[in-house]
Amino acid sequence: MIAISTTWNYSEGCNLPDMLTGISKLGIKSIELGYNFTASRLNKIASLLADFNINVISVHNFCPLPPQNIFHRFFTNYYFLSSLTENERECAVKYTKQTINTAENLNAKIVVIHAGTIEMDTEYIKALINLYNLGKIHSEEANSLREKILQLREEKKEPYLRATLKSLDEITEYALKKGIKIGLENRYYPNEIPNNEEAAFFLKELNSKGLVYWHDVGHAQAQERLSIIKKDSLLDSLNGYLFGFHLHGINGLKDHISPLSGDFDFSQISTYLTRANLLKVIEAHQPASSDELKETLRYFASCGWL
Repeated sequence: MIAISTTWNYSEGCNLPDMLTGISKLGIKSIELGYNFTASRLNKIASLLADFNINVISVHNFCPLPPQNIFHRFFTNYYFLSSLTENERECAVKYTKQTINTAENLNAKIVVIHAGTIEMDTEYIKALINLYNLGKIHSEEANSLREKILQLREEKKEPYLRATLKSLDEITEYALKKGIKIGLENRYYPNEIPNNEEAAFFLKELNSKGLVYWHDVGHAQAQERLSIIKKDSLLDSLNGYLFGFHLHGINGLKDHISPLSGDFDFSQISTYLTRANLLKVIEAHQPASSDELKETLRYFASCGWL
């Protein structure tokens, strides 16, 4: 099943019927509700879906947004499930449960989550990205930076992983009662949770309670291109837990562009995209155009991926 994330054409001040019309004109009838809806805007769009014959297959945490962004973070990180501050961790769980309620109310199958981050100095990560952009990702300097990043992550990870496991346990317990899956998404930056081994651990521990793997193609490519992870290592190791995809293009390290506008060859993961049981969500952001997305859909259909 193919869907598109509302992050493509939703903005805080947009006209909601016009937004849904734009999605309908693509020929898509399924959406993922993105992470930037306030409670009032969420109620409004929910009331409009039937008029446009659009259904929701997935919901991205947090939806609705918490009422305050007290840490001045990006939408998905208002609160960290991995936080060592118990009040923040509890808030992250609380608002994730609200997202699960959203999924239940709209008959979605899954809530996609970001599991958190290991708080550490990110200067090494910024420097590594800069070396990639300069074409020096395989240099001795880059190798040294990667080693520092991974060593620092290893030294700091344990309390954050314990907090994450506690949060995931609470969330999956709640979601299981409502018949909602929790999609553990792979991340873009190397200090974010989970890495390959952590994902495998969490999924083994909590799969029976509905924790599944959600693969973001652009995020995986970014970490592969930085040589943080090996090529195809996430899909190879987590295939048995795979439930769905975020599909978007990536050009260098710039992701969330129209799938065919980047330099990633989607035929590399054709084995997975042909599986009818997997959810596939196009997660392109602006300025991806309608024409670019229609071209993507035609290409995906020709490959048998819809």
